[in-house]
Amino acid sequence: MSYRIAGIDVHKKMLAVVVSNVEVESEFQFARRMFGANPEQLRLLAAWLLEQEAEEVVMESTAQYWKPVWGALERYNATDEERAVVESRLKEND
Repeated sequence: MSYRIAGIDVHKKMLAVVVSNVEVESEFQFARRMFGANPEQLRLLAAWLLEQEAEEVVMESTAQYWKPVWGALERYNATDEERAVVESRLKEND
């Protein structure tokens, strides 16, 4: 059975991301990517994590740099109803 976990090392302007299947019997294999910390890059990160079928994400961050990452990923992890509420609030703030 597959269980894929992502680890994100959060920096001010860059995110180092690794995804691995932790249920394998053999040697672990890792998918690695780097992303920027701007909104477009955070959308790409969320899409990549969905593509990688990551079921769990952990972050390491110094200071408050994790907050926008959390916010972006939380939107993609929400139910359709929760996502609609968040998106409508974002449009109101534009």
